[in-house]
Amino acid sequence: MTAHKSDKRPGPAGSPPRVSMREVAALAGCSRSAVSLALAGHPSIPPATRDRVRSAARRLGYRKNPLVAALMSVRRTRATEATTHASLAFLTSHVAPDSWRQAATHVRFHAAAVTRARELGFSLDEFSLGDPALRPERVAATLQARGVHGLLIAPLPGEQTTLQFDLSEFAVVGLGTSVQSPLIDRVADDHFHGAQLAFQQCLALGYRRIGLTLAANVSRRLENRWWSGFLVAQQQMPVRARFPALMPETREEIPPRLNAWIARHRLDAVIFSIRHEATLAGAPAAVGLVSLSVHDGSGQVAGVRQNERRIGEDAIDLLIGKLHRWETGPSSPPRLHLVRSEWSPGLSAPGAGQKRRALI
Repeated sequence: MTAHKSDKRPGPAGSPPRVSMREVAALAGCSRSAVSLALAGHPSIPPATRDRVRSAARRLGYRKNPLVAALMSVRRTRATEATTHASLAFLTSHVAPDSWRQAATHVRFHAAAVTRARELGFSLDEFSLGDPALRPERVAATLQARGVHGLLIAPLPGEQTTLQFDLSEFAVVGLGTSVQSPLIDRVADDHFHGAQLAFQQCLALGYRRIGLTLAANVSRRLENRWWSGFLVAQQQMPVRARFPALMPETREEIPPRLNAWIARHRLDAVIFSIRHEATLAGAPAAVGLVSLSVHDGSGQVAGVRQNERRIGEDAIDLLIGKLHRWETGPSSPPRLHLVRSEWSPGLSAPGAGQKRRALI
């Protein structure tokens, strides 16, 4: 067979060079268009040619670019039926498929991602791994059959940190930090900066005896970033004004212990992470309450507010970029893209020496 010049292009960092369709065509002794049709199983290509092409592709390690495959699939669809270029999947893991919607932050992540995907010509369709009747292999087969090559992984439920799903054929990005295995690229709030911002704002409001309460299981899911940010910020205070955090295992254990902890250290402000802020309403009225995750921006609760819109948008941008670069499967090393929160003033922290006018 006549030697041909290789046109291999570099793949993602740490991966072998990509094999082009031209190389497969040269080894199989046919045109690139015949290779494309043969790999798609088109009936116009004789079975013997299809087998020869597939054998050549296997020998060279050729893999389709998933984005090109998706776009070509849509191109073959009638224009009246195709409203987007390609489909992406929003993959959830909750046993009750809709229960992820109980977290307002996750709902806003999803809404922003849907909007951004649509702006770029993609749809974002929801699929669930939570149904015990559906094995992950079946979900993967369904996604591939529908031409889905990009997965946006929703935050995992509860204390789950492992995703049981074969990602090898998909471009993958996770929302938040909960997916710790397998190693994937993630887009999340900058919790470390958020805790520092909350501490600095407490100081600006005149508070000087500032404590942190945080459930240990939540801290682990966030790779201890809130706790770390607080500890670093706390170093600017004299030793006598550095107080140990109240960190029981679960958030349900915080309210019964809260007031005794506040009294023991004579705190004048508490930085907290509990979603249901009203559970802290029993704290003394003179103690400012500052949330690490303000949701509604109504001005009732003071704290830091995640930029959920930007997180959702950046996750989609990263995912589509990975499709274009043909980066599939787990990432080694994985990237963590962080988006900073903003301060949201509120009546729950009016300033040192003043009684709260919210969460009472």
